[in-house]
Amino acid sequence: MTTSEADKPGPGASRTATVPRTAGPRQFALRGRVPHPALQGLLALAVYLAIFIIAYAFPLLRQPGLPQVGQGQVDPNFYVWSLRWWPYAISHGLNPLYSSQIGAPVGFSLAWTTTAPALAVIMFPITAAFGPITSLNLTLLLSAPVSAWATFIVARRLTGRFWPALLAGTVYGFSPYEVGHTGVGQANLAVIMLFPLMVYLVLLWWDGKLGRPAFIGLMAVAMTAEFYVFNEAFAEMTLLGAVGLLIGFAVAGPSGRPTVARLARLVAVAWAIALVLASPYLVYALRHPSAGFIKALPANSLHLKALIIPESGIPLLLIVLALAVLTWSSRLTRLLVILFVFIVVVALGPHLVVGATELGPLPWARLWSLPLVRSAEPVRLMLFGYLVLAIILAVWLAIPTRSRLLLAAQWVLGLAAVAAIIAYIPQASHGNIIPAGNPSAAARPAVALPTFISDGLYRDYLRPHEIVVVVSDRGNAGMLFQADTNFYFRIAGGFINAALSDTAALPAPVARLSDPTPATERQFRAYVHRSGVGAIIVERAWAAPWMQVFSRMGLHGTSVGGVIVYRTA
Repeated sequence: MTTSEADKPGPGASRTATVPRTAGPRQFALRGRVPHPALQGLLALAVYLAIFIIAYAFPLLRQPGLPQVGQGQVDPNFYVWSLRWWPYAISHGLNPLYSSQIGAPVGFSLAWTTTAPALAVIMFPITAAFGPITSLNLTLLLSAPVSAWATFIVARRLTGRFWPALLAGTVYGFSPYEVGHTGVGQANLAVIMLFPLMVYLVLLWWDGKLGRPAFIGLMAVAMTAEFYVFNEAFAEMTLLGAVGLLIGFAVAGPSGRPTVARLARLVAVAWAIALVLASPYLVYALRHPSAGFIKALPANSLHLKALIIPESGIPLLLIVLALAVLTWSSRLTRLLVILFVFIVVVALGPHLVVGATELGPLPWARLWSLPLVRSAEPVRLMLFGYLVLAIILAVWLAIPTRSRLLLAAQWVLGLAAVAAIIAYIPQASHGNIIPAGNPSAAARPAVALPTFISDGLYRDYLRPHEIVVVVSDRGNAGMLFQADTNFYFRIAGGFINAALSDTAALPAPVARLSDPTPATERQFRAYVHRSGVGAIIVERAWAAPWMQVFSRMGLHGTSVGGVIVYRTA
């Protein structure tokens, strides 16, 4: 919170904060006044948008209504479906935590899935006007720049400097974590701007710019929103927030500890309010426990190699080391460095992994056997690690000095770190956002929906609420088609998560027909009869093997609007 032993702690303290220029005893002040902060904030947001669109997301801007992100995977179209589902369920008086629209005829419980209801509600105007595909594309287009901007206002508030804050926003908003999850269309993981905004609220309170009631209210709203975006991140925030307050209390010194204790009490009140607001979801989820959890795997832990990859890690780690060596007497430095080390240690998970080699269990491995913790992915904690790294970068660059050598070192390292992160964007994205018509994307699923769906032709061939199986190499195509038709038909199958549904997003008796035998054909017929499946829709682009299978079984299809419709009756 404070930046040196000489700081005046607590709300109302002077915005002047001091950090050592070198390892020596001399101190100097970080400027706190920022001319035209609103204009600087708008400029920063414009810069982040330009960088992200040019480097990565131009196809989303050019054709926002087409499903372009990760169409060979199941997650993106699950979030397209979720953006439509919550408004539909609420407006129709349905339980939004259970749906018989998917997994028909029985349906699926959604209590232990990541449907991101807060995002669905916020994006409802876009969904209603332009459809859920546009909503998801807009979410993925804006999440990284807005997260960068939120970090910018934190760093600017802390340092009073525009350029250090601008670079700090890049570290968090365009981190491999953020761009990677954006590239695979995981909206709940890509929407990460609430965490720096919470830090900003803390800084406003610390400076006496935000009163106690306003702080508690705004913090509770932010925490509640985060719970309804991604409850696992809410739990991780709770853990790291508590640890951060403990570290802050330890390094604050006798004069600062009462203020940190007051902050902890206010945060606890806000957290309790958020928990009350989240209780309808929590109570339902606890009353309807998941049938199973996916155990955390070594692949989901932080690999040590990822910390030092040349594309992003080395310059930032050098900055952490340099700041610790030169300014360890600063309370802020000790808070940031110790918290970053803690995050890295926890993110390693239950086993130490270097490259592709698992070296063995870590001393705290048993913690990952607890009921809820065992399904968490430790590497996701690095989201908070990047936020801490962004603040460290801002503080590092904001240290004024009369030494040209130190000044050059500051900016060389800072610019190298940011350049590496921006250069890494295409790699972190895994190439999952594909420009329409790009010849290199020929082997990937087409981005456009078949006209059978987009032009409403399905109304002539399907009955309302009829149970349908959708077969396509497009990931989770059934949920995509259903969402775009505003739940005109129900689907058998659909992917919601690896613990509760098949990753093929097809009912098992249908999926097994890809290798047809007399036995699998009998199982398929029995399943269709038992489940009341009225039609099978095969997307034409991938229909060839299925046409042979269904023809041999005596099913005759109708080709229309880019699909083949097989009536099972």
